[in-house]
Amino acid sequence: MTASNMQRPALLKKLSSAANRLVHSFSLYVVPAALVLLSVLTLYALDSHYPLTHGQRIPVRLLSESQTPYTPDTALAALKTTTATAAAPATSPSWFLVDLPASSELDSAALDIPSRLTQTLTCWNANTLSPLGSADRTQSSGSLLLHKMGFAITLGQLSGSASLLCHITFIESTTLSVELWRMADLRDAGSRFDRGIGLLEGGLLTISLFVLIIAITNREWIYLLLAAWLIGNLRLGAFALGWDSQWLGQDIPPSWMPLIRQVTVAAYYLLTYTLLTQLFGGGRQMYFPRLLSAAQWAGLALLAGAFLLPYSSFQPLMWATCGFGVLVAILLLSRSVYRTRSRIWLWHIVTLSMSLCVMLSGTFLIVFGRTDFIDTFNGVIALLLSNVMVALAVAERMREDRKERVRAQTELVSSYAITPIGMFTLNSDGVFERINPVLEQMLGFSLEAKTVRWTDYFSSQDWAALAEKTKAGEEVEIGLLPSAVKPGLPQHFVVRVALASGHVEGSLQDITARTETINQLRRMADNDPLTDVLNRRGIEKALDASVQRLASGEPCALAYVNLDHYKRINSLFGHMSGDEVLQQVCQRIKSALVNDEHVGRIGGDEFIILFPNTTITQAREAATKVVSDLNSTALYVGGRAFQIKSAIGIIEVTNNMDPKEMISAASRACREARKQHQDIVVYEQDSNELQEHTEELRLFDELEGGDSPRGLYLEMQPIMSMKNPLQTLNFEVLLRVRNSAGVLAPSGKIIAAAEESGTITIIDKWVFSATLEWLDKHEHRLGKTELVSINLSGVSLNDDKFIDAFFAILARYEHLANRLCVEITEGVALQDLNRTRIFMRRLQKMGAFIALDDFGAGYTSFSYIKELPADAIKIDGALIKDMMANETNTAIIRTIVELARNLGMKSIAEWAEDCATLRALQEMGVDYVQGFVISKAKSPAEILNANTLADLIDDEDVLEFIREITAENRDEDNRHQPRRQTPANWF
Repeated sequence: MTASNMQRPALLKKLSSAANRLVHSFSLYVVPAALVLLSVLTLYALDSHYPLTHGQRIPVRLLSESQTPYTPDTALAALKTTTATAAAPATSPSWFLVDLPASSELDSAALDIPSRLTQTLTCWNANTLSPLGSADRTQSSGSLLLHKMGFAITLGQLSGSASLLCHITFIESTTLSVELWRMADLRDAGSRFDRGIGLLEGGLLTISLFVLIIAITNREWIYLLLAAWLIGNLRLGAFALGWDSQWLGQDIPPSWMPLIRQVTVAAYYLLTYTLLTQLFGGGRQMYFPRLLSAAQWAGLALLAGAFLLPYSSFQPLMWATCGFGVLVAILLLSRSVYRTRSRIWLWHIVTLSMSLCVMLSGTFLIVFGRTDFIDTFNGVIALLLSNVMVALAVAERMREDRKERVRAQTELVSSYAITPIGMFTLNSDGVFERINPVLEQMLGFSLEAKTVRWTDYFSSQDWAALAEKTKAGEEVEIGLLPSAVKPGLPQHFVVRVALASGHVEGSLQDITARTETINQLRRMADNDPLTDVLNRRGIEKALDASVQRLASGEPCALAYVNLDHYKRINSLFGHMSGDEVLQQVCQRIKSALVNDEHVGRIGGDEFIILFPNTTITQAREAATKVVSDLNSTALYVGGRAFQIKSAIGIIEVTNNMDPKEMISAASRACREARKQHQDIVVYEQDSNELQEHTEELRLFDELEGGDSPRGLYLEMQPIMSMKNPLQTLNFEVLLRVRNSAGVLAPSGKIIAAAEESGTITIIDKWVFSATLEWLDKHEHRLGKTELVSINLSGVSLNDDKFIDAFFAILARYEHLANRLCVEITEGVALQDLNRTRIFMRRLQKMGAFIALDDFGAGYTSFSYIKELPADAIKIDGALIKDMMANETNTAIIRTIVELARNLGMKSIAEWAEDCATLRALQEMGVDYVQGFVISKAKSPAEILNANTLADLIDDEDVLEFIREITAENRDEDNRHQPRRQTPANWF
């Protein structure tokens, strides 16, 4: 077979599949969407075959006939003395006179009397008293016609200005109105009315028949009730719209109508009540039982009144009963919405609410008559839509019921299949006397073959105690004896027993699958799914157990392992390769350990090794082997070699540590190992490093708990102006920390640890708030202080919550903003230029200044500096410290100073430690200098007590240097009016 012949069936299969998808999509999506779209376009863009037409309301003179009947001529005389109105209340019988407007089109016009309560009508030409015809509900003659549910009078026999005299009778009192129509419009209105009747009657009867079929086929008799309720909707709608004198196209005798209408209202009330209670009461607690009982009795009273009372007496009873029923229904529906929130429940509530609205609307129309704005066709559509919603609710309930039945059946089958019950009877010697087939299958034996004892399969039990636990509803789990375990048979059971006449009657329920699932879940809860080593939860449980054993003198150590360059593997070769590397790393760690050590993973490339019952020396030896195995040989994934380097920090666990502290201390030791480029760093129990870490944790706990941090305080290091050193007293705020013993702790380590733990934002917030509070309190004593520098951590600047809190604090002390200079490390500023630029401009808008700290420390790209709106550049102290012995540093500093000057920024040099450096910086044009040669950090009290910067300087050479600067600038100072330097002049 050629290649083309082999490819042909595959091509035909693809074409067939594509054709199937095309037909399916066309039928399921295109056709329904097109039908909806075309229907909408048809309704709004095309002319209606049944247009909505209107007649002209004609004033009418009305005369109610008293006990003495009128003749046409006496009635005409009496009517001429009355006033014409657009509509008038009428009783039966009555006379009315209509004055027709002068028109040449009366030959093609007609009068419509739209009252559905009209019983008979006889008319004369009022000018000649010649008869025009008569009509009743069964027939008409002359110019009178039956039109819709009222009567119409053709005007072809009249010409010019004419008047019409009529005698009319009603089934009951009503409102009389007369409308003048063109004959063509009258015929269109009749057609529209007839179409609406057919649409409503056919639609609702179809829905009712559909629901009736559902009731019969499913034997759900609530749907039979629903079908009857829909017919009640149909009759109520017909009553409201004026054609209830027909049923299935047949005329109902007019004399029957009063009774039929009253019975219709009463029956609909009772149907609604029954449907409401059946839908919402099946299997659910019905609320407000007394109100429901009252509503039920009210409905029975209404039904009795329909047969016994005339309409005039029935109407008040109808209003009171229906109003009470609606209030009860609203109360029940509101309660149901609040207490139950299932989809089918909401369907029923929505649909019944709509139907209640239809019932109310129909009642209003019955009592007050139709108004001009209610069109027959629109009313039909509203009724049909409300009943379609009911049908949808029925379908939804059927679906939910079927789903519930399937769920119950599935649950039942699963219950028997998954948890079969074995029954047994033991005699007083513990011998099985009777067992059911399920238990025979469970344990794999038959009583017909041999005598079997309980203790052949299970351990001995205290049957009396077990019976008490069964009686109390407690589950007792037992397992097979190891000697009785067989492959494929259950191993774990729940036993329930009862004591009867010296025998034990009991049951065994197989829970092997459940027990294994629980054990697996426990394992998953404590183990990392990728590497199958302990996760953080499992590690903490193991640490807790080791700490408890410390009390008995059992030593313990904890190691923290970190991998270098793992993130690079993930980013370059994908997470699948990274996951394989982690799995191989864990295997190497496990293979390097020989005792009962626990290995856990707490991060992407961070692992924990717990050494129970191990001294710190033994732990170091084991860790040395681990790091050697990890670092010596490459890992291979898919033919690619990965060389992993790792560092380990080890701590000796003590009684006063909790798991969080242990992991944190070991992590600190690991970071120290990486900084020192060592494989292992060990913190023993009494080491200074471990004590420092304990103090750090104490400080962080106080800060996170909102307490005032003990041992945290501020100092200020003066900053000298190289131009006017004695006219300003500026300084930088520095953080200082003392431990619980009062010994000064290294601030750099505290800050680094705080950045690692995320607590640095709290420290920065405290420093900033405390500084502004101190400045505000002593502002009157700081007349020469025009600049106060404060450092912000990069972690804080990338924290939106901190930024919001920072500006909120600054807003409280906005009058001090023009003295504030915020120092941002250059490396942090360049990480996100846009974010940094927004922060700087927001700060400068409030009057503060910005300095780029540690400029030239290794991140510098001079092209970035013009993108940042900084006010000053603070040169990295490492460059300043060695500048006199390193010409390269001197050249870099000179370049930075020149750059700052060209960009309109000030330059600040820190770490100046001798007078020679001071003079060299002056020669380069540096604006401000800070360092030990000027002054070490001073306490706030010393700053307040100083009159000028000279009061804080101890070096005589520096004082001489200051006098030289002052002498050089004296002539210039004399030429200008002395004035206080302002922050605006400073920057």
